[in-house]
Amino acid sequence: MVFDELKATREKPIDVIFGTDWWSDCDDVAALDILLKAHRSGLIDLKAIGVNSVMPYSAPSVKALCEQYGLGSIPIGLDKSAERKGLLCMYQKTLASFCESGIANSDCPDAYKLYRRVLASVSGKAVIVDVGFPGIIAELLMSSPDAYCDLDGISLVRSKVSEIVIMGGRWDKKSGREYNFRAYKKNREAAAYICGNSPVPVTFLGYEVGMNVITGGKRVPGLVGTAYAAHLSPNGRPSWDPMTALYVITGDADNGYKKIHGTANVDPRSGKNSFTEDENGPHSYLSKLRDDRFYETRINEILNTDLQQRKFVIL
Repeated sequence: MVFDELKATREKPIDVIFGTDWWSDCDDVAALDILLKAHRSGLIDLKAIGVNSVMPYSAPSVKALCEQYGLGSIPIGLDKSAERKGLLCMYQKTLASFCESGIANSDCPDAYKLYRRVLASVSGKAVIVDVGFPGIIAELLMSSPDAYCDLDGISLVRSKVSEIVIMGGRWDKKSGREYNFRAYKKNREAAAYICGNSPVPVTFLGYEVGMNVITGGKRVPGLVGTAYAAHLSPNGRPSWDPMTALYVITGDADNGYKKIHGTANVDPRSGKNSFTEDENGPHSYLSKLRDDRFYETRINEILNTDLQQRKFVIL
């Protein structure tokens, strides 16, 4: 299994903070499943989860998936300025019905404050990955010193973060436009701010990378399959978010990704992204080194692995 291969080459787990919109698509559930299994396998240490598009059942549905692996103690934060009232939730209520803790959205702290607390406590450097909207990361960068840390947000990130990984943008075109950056004024401005102000490398996985990699589906065991069925995606979905999670746990090179380095820009008015290649640039975007089947096989293997019995179910 991919976790066993990687553990043999890794001295200690990577500290990870995970952000997700957990909203209109179910591939977020697959991405979190990958990270939870990597945590259980000792490959990463998942320190916190931030939800950046808040629905009525956000906290209990996220908690339910964590509890499925005995990881209900992982803290959850919410971007409380990003409530999506009156919009369709296709799987959140279903997953929330499996939550044992009785957690509610009101029990969760502001996500950027949770990120500050977690980063202040890590001994080394963490990776922040977000497969949804970029608002939490921007709020973290703009944050002021508090009871957890006397550093401002940019200084804290410089000190305690090795890399920011974002699913967003479209990088196979001179000027791309993708939903995570263009939807809502806050997201457009947040993406632009991150590009202009992050003190650490930022890696983007764009729309084009995951679009034709189809993974998941109702036959996946546990709550992932439940979420895909509730989402009316019985045969799987494009793998934007699982591809991002896969990069976080595997890295690039032999594991199927190539980094193109340079400087990224996002227009704060339109959300359009652009990129200037430069080997010494502060940003990079990912391209695939393998065919789509390679990634489908790896992701589905992880999603279909029973961590207790080590059995595999092939889609």
